[in-house]
Amino acid sequence: MALLMLERMQKLPLFIFAAVVALFLTTALKAQTLKFADESFTLSAKEADVEKIENDYLTNGETETNWSRKLVLTRFPAAKDINTFADNLCQAINTQRPGTGASISRFGADCYIIYSVASSVGTGQLNMVHRILIDPQGGLRSYVFAQRPSPSKPTNDQVMIARDQCIQALGRLSPMIQLAHN
Repeated sequence: MALLMLERMQKLPLFIFAAVVALFLTTALKAQTLKFADESFTLSAKEADVEKIENDYLTNGETETNWSRKLVLTRFPAAKDINTFADNLCQAINTQRPGTGASISRFGADCYIIYSVASSVGTGQLNMVHRILIDPQGGLRSYVFAQRPSPSKPTNDQVMIARDQCIQALGRLSPMIQLAHN
């Protein structure tokens, strides 16, 4: 099958062939850097979990313990129903953190959960936006953007990404991003 595809692709003009190969390689390899709301996020080192595959992405200079913005991509291979998963997650958030007001919005086949809680770091709010989608490899994916005040920056020097912009940026992340198995 691969040889047949290669033979057919060789008949394409060279620049189209190169573009197809480049596209294949970029989606087949794990993403080391992701663009989100005009910012670059880099894959951080984090221990693997046996029940899920999770990759954390941080902005330049931030760490797993000292971050102000984090992008988390998680695969749940055993999860089957997007609505049940989203309902259970929303209920768990509201149970564990009363008063957050987490709610589900559905856009097409994707579910979004948005909420804010008092930040445990510095002053201000921890804002969370989850996008839950069907994983092309089976199961479900969750793309989460979290932002909190940085304790190392003055409050007036911190720019927060608006919720609508977060939803749009999460919606642009491809479901084909390959996650690293740490």
